[in-house]
Parts: sequence; C-alpha cells; structure tokens
Amino acid sequence: MKSNAIAVLTTVANEQQANALIKLLFESRLAACIQTQNIGSHYVWDGAICHDEEVLLIIKSTNEAYSRLERTIIANHEYEVPQIVALPIEAGYRPYLNWLKQNVTP
Repeated sequence: MKSNAIAVLTTVANEQQANALIKLLFESRLAACIQTQNIGSHYVWDGAICHDEEVLLIIKSTNEAYSRLERTIIANHEYEVPQIVALPIEAGYRPYLNWLKQNVTP
C-alpha cells in the first residue's frame, strides 16, 4: 500500500530529554509511535571530531504533520543544530498505516 507516512529521526542527549519530547509529541498528536535506541554518535563540530552517547528517536508521523513536527522539535530541543530528517515510508501493512494516520493530526 502506498503511504504518506514518514519516519522522522532525531537525537537527544539523554533519556530525560527523550521522555519529555516524546510526551510533548504524543500530546500534540504529531506522532503515532516513537521508538528509542541508545546510540553512539560520531560527527564533526567546529572542526573537531566528536563522539557522544545519545538517544535516537524514530518518530512515525505523516507528511502533512511534518512542518508542525519539525517546529515543535526545534522549539523544544537543547541542541544548536538538532538532527531532524524525515524518511518516506513507501509501503507498509495497511492496518498499521491506517492506525498511524488515525493517530496523527496534521
């Protein structure tokens, strides 16, 4: 089934920040499902190679809600330049995609 669903990836510094953002996104109906994973991030910042432990959030949402979702993450994020990338969910199990759409308000 074709879909307008997306998976938005962002990272935060710790579980406390993850839980606060998750609560806000659910209360705002910007996400139907959010998965978390503790990760190590390696990146270049101000010319230096950096490594940090972070929490990755995989946020299931819709294309229609993306702009509001992005603004909400930016307004409530501690990083100067947070990672916010959206990946299209091209196809999926119809009942799941219908459930996702029903639980997100554009």
